[in-house]
Amino acid sequence: MVLRKTFDLVFSYLLCAYVESSCGVKVVDNGYRDIVIAIKPSIPYNGMIPDKIQEMMGEASFFLHRATKKRLYFSDVKILLPSTWSVSSSLVQRPTNESYGKANVIIAEPHPRHGDTPYTLQYGGCGEKGRYIHLTPNFILNDRLVAVYGEKGRSFVHEWAHLQWGVFNEYDDQVPFYRSDKGSIEATRCSKKVKGTIKDCTDSSCSECNINKKTGLPDGGCTFYPEKNQTVSSSIMYHPGLENVVGFCNDKTHNTEAPNRQNTMCNYRSTWDVIVRSEDFRNISSSHTGSVIPTFTLLQAKDRVLCLVLDVSGSMGSENRIVRLRQAAEIFLLQVVETRSQVGIVTFNSGAKVQTKLRKIDNGHVRQELVQLLPTSAGGGTNICAGVRSGFEVLRGDDGATSGDEVVLLTDGEDDKISDCFTDVKQSGAKIHTIALGPSAAKELERLAAMTGGLQFVATDKVDTNGLIDAFTGLVSGNGDISQQSIQLESSGGSVDGGSWFNGTVAIDKTVGNNTHFVLTWEDLTPDAFVRDPNGKIYSISDFDIDDIVHMARLEINGTAQSGTWTYSIMNPGNTQKVTITVTSQAADEKVPPVTVNTKISRKDSTGPVIIYVEVSQGFLPVLFAKVTIIAELPNGRTDEQELLDDGSGADTLRNDGVYSKYFLNTAEHGRYNFKVRVEGRERAAKMANRTDGNAMYIPGYTINGIIYRNPPRPPVSDEDSVAEIGDFSRVKSGGALSIPPGTPVVNFAPCRVTDLQATILNDEIELQWTAPGADLDQGTASYYEMRMSDKLLQLRDSFSGAELVNLTNLKPRPFGSKETFTIVAENAGLRNRTTLYFALCAYDEKNQSSEMSNVARISVFVSLPEEPKGSHVLHSIWIAVVVAVIVCLIVGITDHVVKKKCKSKRLPEAAALYRHNAAA
Repeated sequence: MVLRKTFDLVFSYLLCAYVESSCGVKVVDNGYRDIVIAIKPSIPYNGMIPDKIQEMMGEASFFLHRATKKRLYFSDVKILLPSTWSVSSSLVQRPTNESYGKANVIIAEPHPRHGDTPYTLQYGGCGEKGRYIHLTPNFILNDRLVAVYGEKGRSFVHEWAHLQWGVFNEYDDQVPFYRSDKGSIEATRCSKKVKGTIKDCTDSSCSECNINKKTGLPDGGCTFYPEKNQTVSSSIMYHPGLENVVGFCNDKTHNTEAPNRQNTMCNYRSTWDVIVRSEDFRNISSSHTGSVIPTFTLLQAKDRVLCLVLDVSGSMGSENRIVRLRQAAEIFLLQVVETRSQVGIVTFNSGAKVQTKLRKIDNGHVRQELVQLLPTSAGGGTNICAGVRSGFEVLRGDDGATSGDEVVLLTDGEDDKISDCFTDVKQSGAKIHTIALGPSAAKELERLAAMTGGLQFVATDKVDTNGLIDAFTGLVSGNGDISQQSIQLESSGGSVDGGSWFNGTVAIDKTVGNNTHFVLTWEDLTPDAFVRDPNGKIYSISDFDIDDIVHMARLEINGTAQSGTWTYSIMNPGNTQKVTITVTSQAADEKVPPVTVNTKISRKDSTGPVIIYVEVSQGFLPVLFAKVTIIAELPNGRTDEQELLDDGSGADTLRNDGVYSKYFLNTAEHGRYNFKVRVEGRERAAKMANRTDGNAMYIPGYTINGIIYRNPPRPPVSDEDSVAEIGDFSRVKSGGALSIPPGTPVVNFAPCRVTDLQATILNDEIELQWTAPGADLDQGTASYYEMRMSDKLLQLRDSFSGAELVNLTNLKPRPFGSKETFTIVAENAGLRNRTTLYFALCAYDEKNQSSEMSNVARISVFVSLPEEPKGSHVLHSIWIAVVVAVIVCLIVGITDHVVKKKCKSKRLPEAAALYRHNAAA
């Protein structure tokens, strides 16, 4: 019996994993299928864009096939056109679950900092899939950009490797040069056999480079110009624009010395090693010898067509659920669903009833009429399939089909026959967004969302958490037209005693302010309320539209709401009752993107840690230094609040990229977990900045027969500073849901990996610094450290326990996030001229579980004789005195689906006292 339950659990998990993956890119017979390239609605019509996309993808398919040794190619590509484009209906099909918001590649306006440079947004670590590839119309259409980025098909494969396989660039704009272990100056590249010339071509003519005496490296004006005709064939992640470069660096050609992101993120592993270990290659049994020409399908987005399918069974009468349903659905209809959408309503219990066929929302009267059709009473059984099938009938009312339409399905009841309509759901082509209300909602409910690419929400019966309203406000369109979407600025609630006040603030920033609404809900007596704008104007409860039947009051701010901090005060006049407030708004200017929040919950397998990522951005610019809090509602009804970080430690893979991350480990109970994200930015704190990761190389020029031929300089982009303040803002958004099935084991995780170990020479000492890990990943305090050093970099990676021990016995670990400092005497460490030392460490918990090995910190001291630089090769040093060069290499994250290199040795006894701790100095 136990064996059968275990099998059922595993089968259920694997089936869910398969269903979820079926909605995205997949490999079938060596070919990538269901790739979605979506054009943003703000892009003006240009019929050449789809043609140029097809041309690019055809080139990319041939190049990918060759680069992967005939194992992969692009088989099926879907191009999603905006609904605003006027195209012949005979040329396009209706989308199903494809949308701009879920596209693999987006064609959108230039990035304010990158311009037309292609780039990939990557959240995770080595081997983890990225979020999307961003290309611009100018990149697609302008063939002159080939000179500065390389052939478009080749550039696309470079970005595809970021997106699909989680590899990283092998060049680095921030660290373009380094000194090799042999003392020579090298350009950061892979392979090291790529030849070229280092020159300073900032003036009209090129000259020899100046060597910085502090770093021993060429000054900022110097650039590496690769030879146009190379003999090496790698690497695509360095420079796909070189004609002979047709492959990825492998273990034989990989440059482990280069201080690039591939080395720092993937523990010195080659890009090919990461790629062949990916899931895509595990599903391939042989090479592909047939055609590699992709097939293309043109799809065109349309205005939303959706049906609310709402449970009115008897259980909806408990816990005030039917009233809360009406409150949340009313906010959706009046404030969230976009103008021009078509909406129908179906209710169901033992059977289903159509409350209204599709109505087009073209004015406020239609919205109000739809609100009047929302249910007010509950009774009967639960037949989810009846509701879904009736919803499909309503959706067919506009054009006879359901493909690309949406169902919002809410239920609180169990239904053991829900699988009866799985076939109908799969064949419908519609998305089903599910909202599980209360603890007893059907366990298979999320399957409907997973198999159709819909959203999943959970709402408990804790009214003061506003979970049901948050779910409905999260049901915005994924068409990419953010200017027409409702943005939730505040969502809060609490139990208020009689005669007491519930107070708070909400920051309305300059990017929002249109269609701003303050909405109150309560349980019994209408509360008194005051809202004050930044100029001191006060709105009282008499300014609200009050609905005593559903216990709601709504205040609409005319025009564009004043930016600044608004305050609200709510007084409960009677017995203790729960009161909530919700504030929504829209973009103040359709040409200025508002600050937005996107959440991703990641769990690679049933025993791996849950990672929560929250991206905060304005358009394509990341927003830094915000306070980001995740609020989890647990199955037992309790809440767990944790602050997410953007400092490059713990679950966060890149410092200051606007993606805030955290491991969520409070998953010991089985059941549904609901997440809410609260983001707050404060004046002089929150800023916008530039993402520098995952972008294509801008080619400065080439060397041909010893002569440098320069490309035009990078086109100018935004004149704004690299970091700009955006002031106060508030955002609250549903973070989605997570389900932990019964029987899932509770895992005691080891400490997280240290990713920022640094080594610095200070006089006669070597100072080592790092951020303390936790005992369980990023929580708690580790028990002890083990540090080792070697004069061979790869010895630490391949045989950590065989390297020389650094005595850290007297160093007691501090709590996660603290700064650790340790000092050793350089002379005792054996540091001599032309000597390089590498340091790495592991952290252990109380059960002697080891973290993965940290990044490797490197220190070097060089002495060399004066030497003239060679024009056709990478420069050698020109030093005439002793120069100390300190190079810190941060090697981040071996991820779950690659082979993890953990510290193998147990805690060792104290070594000879060759080193001393700085506290004992």
